[in-house]
Amino acid sequence: MQESSYLILGLKDNATMQEVEKAYNTLKEKYQKQCFEEGEAGSTAAKMLSKIRIAYNDCVEDIKKREFLGDGTVYDAIQRLIKEGKLNEAQQLLDNTEPRDGEWHFTQAHIFYKRNWFLESKNQVDMALAHDPDNQKYLSTLEALNKKQSNVNDEIKAQRQARGGYQAPREAGGSMVDGGLCSYCATMLCCNAICWFCI
Repeated sequence: MQESSYLILGLKDNATMQEVEKAYNTLKEKYQKQCFEEGEAGSTAAKMLSKIRIAYNDCVEDIKKREFLGDGTVYDAIQRLIKEGKLNEAQQLLDNTEPRDGEWHFTQAHIFYKRNWFLESKNQVDMALAHDPDNQKYLSTLEALNKKQSNVNDEIKAQRQARGGYQAPREAGGSMVDGGLCSYCATMLCCNAICWFCI
């Protein structure tokens, strides 16, 4: 929002939607009449019409944001959206939030985690810790994520061992091509090589 949007409309920063509407309509009516005047007066009025339209839109957006946040912070609102499963809206609100400090990255980690983007989530917690290395909330979250990753790795290892480890693919007839590739894989490998060289 431009810094003086409320001031352009002749209002204080805590103006209500009704006050913004009234001020905008009054100014719009004034400048619409003046913009048809000849010379500098008409040109100035046209510029002011554009300026108050932008100020009005900025003020409306700011009021909606204030109403949405209520008494809480922007991060409270984002957490509320995450709990409601509105991840796209939470992401949009976070993207419009500055500065991108530890809390920002930690909240991004939460959104990524809810999307099941585990590695991206862990990276964001690491970035949060880069901003605030002693934050216990960030440290305990990273510890939990590392433990979960370890459990997943153990589960994958157990599944591989239960299957007897890696086995080369076999054709229906059981014959193998040299190097442990089935003829389909060997053909695809050959095609890929040809395609790359033909480009």
